[in-house]
This record gives sequence, structure tokens and C-alpha cells, in this order.
Amino acid sequence: MKRLLLAILVLLGAACTQQEPKSEPKPDAGNPARGKQLVSQYGCASCHVIPGIDGPRGEVGPSLEHVAVRQLIALKLPNNLPNMMEYLQNPQLAGAQNVMPNLGVTPAEARDIAAYLYTLK
Repeated sequence: MKRLLLAILVLLGAACTQQEPKSEPKPDAGNPARGKQLVSQYGCASCHVIPGIDGPRGEVGPSLEHVAVRQLIALKLPNNLPNMMEYLQNPQLAGAQNVMPNLGVTPAEARDIAAYLYTLK
């Protein structure tokens, strides 16, 4: 009986000392606060209604309210981080007829803007 209790205590002690693997932050997570600043800097609200952004409330482009939970970007591309980042850098990915201008958004800026847009649920 003592051996059984000792074995159980040893196993419990070993289990308690094992560390759970730490989850690594996503490398493409982006900075939503910086993304919000960039949305204002690039003047995105002049064409889109964007929750949380002061200034004009444009209606040329679609409202970006709830953009994070939409299935598609520009009615064509599956809504995921890589597609969103590529679209922000080159809106004509959705088709040559897309009227959103290419604003020269860098990859780092696209990551941060996407991080902000994905807060709009």
C-alpha cells in the first residue's frame, strides 16, 4: 500500500512540474491601434463609413461596420488575413473594375489596418 501511495505521489509531482507549452503570438497579428491611426491618415472614411473613425462618413464604398465577420472582401475574396492584407495593398485584386484606389499601403501598414478592421465585429 505504501508503495502504491509513493508511486501516486511521484506521478502527481511529475505532472505538476511539467509546463504547458506557451502559445506563441501570431507573427501577422498586427497592431489595431496603429491600424486605426492609419485608417484616419489614409482618409478611408472619405469613402467608407467606419465605426470608431471621426471625420467624413463616405458612402462611395461600402460601410466597414461588421467587416470582420463578413464572408467576402469586395464581394469576391474570402475574408482572411492574407487576402485582406493583399487587398489593402492592391485593391484591383478584386477585379480591374474595382474603384478603390491603390494608396501605396505597405505590407506592415496593411497588417495593422487589417488588425483594426478585424476588431469591427
